[in-house]
Amino acid sequence: MKIKSPFVVTCKKCGKYIPVELGIECVGSYERKMGPELEYQGVYEGKCEHCDSEIDVEIEAWEYPEGSVETYNVKLIGALKVEEPEFDF
Repeated sequence: MKIKSPFVVTCKKCGKYIPVELGIECVGSYERKMGPELEYQGVYEGKCEHCDSEIDVEIEAWEYPEGSVETYNVKLIGALKVEEPEFDF
């Protein structure tokens, strides 16, 4: 699974749009009835290029059944979500 890039957030301090390039990798696998449930995580730590404010983004996603996003969480520090992440297989 991967996240279609860029994932766009806005800086909480200055309000500027920030495109975040976020790699995502499989961090766990759990066997279930219809095959494995795969857990993915992507992390970005950086600064706003406009005001130098700290920006942290973490996305966790679970694929189950294969080829389908069961659920996901987005955690943001110093930023606000502009749009929902788009996942690609």
